[in-house]
Amino acid sequence: TKLSNGGVKMLRKSLAIVLLVAFLIVAGSAALAAEKFREVPLELIQLMEKQFHQVWTPAGPNGEPVRGAGDLELTAEEIEKAKALDLGQYYFMGASLDMTETLNRFGMNKVLASIGKPEISFMGSSSIADQIDQVTTLAGKADDIGFVVAQAWEAVTLGPSFVELAKAGVPQLHNWTTPAGLENEEYYVGLVDADGYGQGAAAAEILAYAMGYKGAVGLIYFALEQWTNVMRLKGAEDTFAKYPDIKVVGKAGFTDPSQSFDLAIGLLQKYPEIDAMWGTWMMGVATGAAEAVLSLGRLGEVVVAAPDLGGKAGAQYIADPENPIIGAAEADCIEMGENSVNAAIKWYLGNTDIAQGYFVSRVYPVVKANLVDVYNKTNLEAIGELPQDVLDLLD
Repeated sequence: TKLSNGGVKMLRKSLAIVLLVAFLIVAGSAALAAEKFREVPLELIQLMEKQFHQVWTPAGPNGEPVRGAGDLELTAEEIEKAKALDLGQYYFMGASLDMTETLNRFGMNKVLASIGKPEISFMGSSSIADQIDQVTTLAGKADDIGFVVAQAWEAVTLGPSFVELAKAGVPQLHNWTTPAGLENEEYYVGLVDADGYGQGAAAAEILAYAMGYKGAVGLIYFALEQWTNVMRLKGAEDTFAKYPDIKVVGKAGFTDPSQSFDLAIGLLQKYPEIDAMWGTWMMGVATGAAEAVLSLGRLGEVVVAAPDLGGKAGAQYIADPENPIIGAAEADCIEMGENSVNAAIKWYLGNTDIAQGYFVSRVYPVVKANLVDVYNKTNLEAIGELPQDVLDLLD
């Protein structure tokens, strides 16, 4: 049947209305997805900064007392005495000189420069076996070594090797965890750490606010015995437990951070109701979770946060609206390095009160609103300014 001119106009108008309604439905759905999470405001972050100025981790793994940077800063008299010390060889034992280790080493070298000493030598290792061999080598030349700052791959397996090194007379400080059996050794100076509990709690608080204090959370944690990560997980779990409408529906542990993508995929598929993912550190763990979110097409449906910023790369993830990572809890890793060498020097100068202590640096919660400020406080002097393309993402 042939339509009249009026009928054609009516049909066109009806089609236009249908298309408009369809557009509004799609646009409305997109808006709802975009509005699922609240942006964390600067005012909240500033309040959190005040809260996390104090150390939240109660003690080291063996009850070591907490000491901050103010307790370890060298006096003018100590600096002059330290200049006269013969420290021999000294080493920073780590993994691959990643961003955290780079910042740690920068802090160590700042203190060494202030007392007229050469930079610390870095010993990288790719496995527990590699590190055991390195420790054995150092024990064989113990008389030549002034001190070692070490980042043990795993506390239990490496414990006997580091105990042997201490019995050979080599003073040691350890990052993140104390090797088993070392805690009562004369040459164990102490544990150097960030405020792990505070980091875990701060990252969880960022997610909780963004979620409107309701929803489902998945956790990805480090399964090996390492004190700072034990505390990070506890800080996160305790924080989420404060909010009755937030439920941790699943968690998965890894021994290699490269496993994080697959673990996150598994959690997101098993628990499709997940709104947020917490990872125990940024690079490899939180980034793996973020990749999982993107690969499943769930940008805008799931957000991610973690302890550690991860330098310029981590800053870019937080700044990028097309990345699900919304925040971090940055440790002052330069201060960690300073604490290491300051504690070693005080120990050498006979300050036995600091022996077997727990030397902790503070935490900075970070989201888009304070990203540049926190980066500049904790990274700038070691690795330079944020690239312009990161700053452009914040505009």
